[in-house]
Amino acid sequence: MGECLHVFPINSKPFRIPFSDWTVKWWQWLAGIPKPYNPASDQTGEFMTISQENSVVIFLCQTIEGTGGILTRKYTLKDKRFFFMPIINWISIQDVDGKSDDDLLHTAKIKMDVIDLLDLSINGFRFKDLVKNRVRSEFFNIDLPSNNIFDLNEGQKRCLSDGYWVFFHTCSDYLQLSTNSSCSLGITQIGINYHLRIE
Repeated sequence: MGECLHVFPINSKPFRIPFSDWTVKWWQWLAGIPKPYNPASDQTGEFMTISQENSVVIFLCQTIEGTGGILTRKYTLKDKRFFFMPIINWISIQDVDGKSDDDLLHTAKIKMDVIDLLDLSINGFRFKDLVKNRVRSEFFNIDLPSNNIFDLNEGQKRCLSDGYWVFFHTCSDYLQLSTNSSCSLGITQIGINYHLRIE
């Protein structure tokens, strides 16, 4: 894999935090940002660091379902070399994807049980066996602002997340990352390219 790229095993605890808890932090970050400047709606990379409060780890994200095509986001980061992101993921929201906790769990499982493609490359290294990178969270709450990416009423919502994730560190001054994934027999396709300079 190379000395400049370290990928954390899915059962590890980067910065003493389990992967499942990192997925909760990621969703709470993304869901709390209004749609007009939400990083998932970002076409170029200009919104990439909005509400990024961790001093060491940067959250990356895919596009919103239905964006069409694979976008390329570019940005220059100030000495941030730890990254956490989904390859493809799902969030079940109470009263949207079911009433009970069992409903939310069932919906998330069905969505992530039908993955057709998991493709990820970082600085020329193409990953294999990404099916082992599946992580399901515990139940958690998100605080939705008005004009949120789910087009729901603002307020607190109970949720559960399931999906495929990667947490990695690079010592390189340039990060070129590409993902391309699909689920639901290829109906839903998600992908993104990142070209990041690290100073």
